[in-house]
Amino acid sequence: MSISQKRESSGKTDESARDLEIMARSLGAELYGVASAERYAEEFPDKPQASRYVPNAKSVIIIGLPLSPDLWASVARPQMAPILSKGADDARGGQAKRRPPMGAERFFVDPEQQMLTNELLKIAYKMSWKLNREGHKAFYFHPFKPEPRFKTAAFYFMPAMYLAGMGQMGLNCSIITPEYGPRVWVTAVLTDKELPAGIAVGPQYLEDCQSCLVCVERCPSKSLTGQGWKNVHGCASYGCCGTCLAVCPKGLTV
Repeated sequence: MSISQKRESSGKTDESARDLEIMARSLGAELYGVASAERYAEEFPDKPQASRYVPNAKSVIIIGLPLSPDLWASVARPQMAPILSKGADDARGGQAKRRPPMGAERFFVDPEQQMLTNELLKIAYKMSWKLNREGHKAFYFHPFKPEPRFKTAAFYFMPAMYLAGMGQMGLNCSIITPEYGPRVWVTAVLTDKELPAGIAVGPQYLEDCQSCLVCVERCPSKSLTGQGWKNVHGCASYGCCGTCLAVCPKGLTV
């Protein structure tokens, strides 16, 4: 193959990749990024790999939608939900009353996450079929599906988001995106089609977090360590309230 033919072939590949992103965005995806499956394996070898689902996987496509910042502001102000402290304590089984009323935090946001899950599944489904018609394999995930039979998550989206250049890890153990902060809902499409991959925007952890720490200070279950880790059992026992996402100052000026 001549150099000119290689350039032409590369141009077609780039055009096909652009078509895939255009399709995703036309279907409603606000966030789009691509990570190399090979780079994912090199940087995060202890995580479930794309090749588990797609033999000879080349690319991890991340699509996402932002969570409504004003809706999520209610998480940090549980008094906005009409739930009485006594009723919340009774539902909690008489646990320590020093905590805010449990259950108020997610009163408004759960329906939005359910809606965004459905929207992302539709987009991922259509993208997968486009890849299939082009002769490629594709596998997509439910954005969030707890499964007790898994000892770990089926696949980790945040490492792929970081490698794709979509953001950096925050001390709230979430990817902080430039546009929306940590308030995003995403899923992944794995494929054996090789797509141009993004580039990480900086160190894995966002440097600004160390001078902020508001998520650590406001965590009602005190599950965040301030070192990029959290007590997942403590977080889950409090219902994964999402206060750490709601109070993050990044992405609130969109």
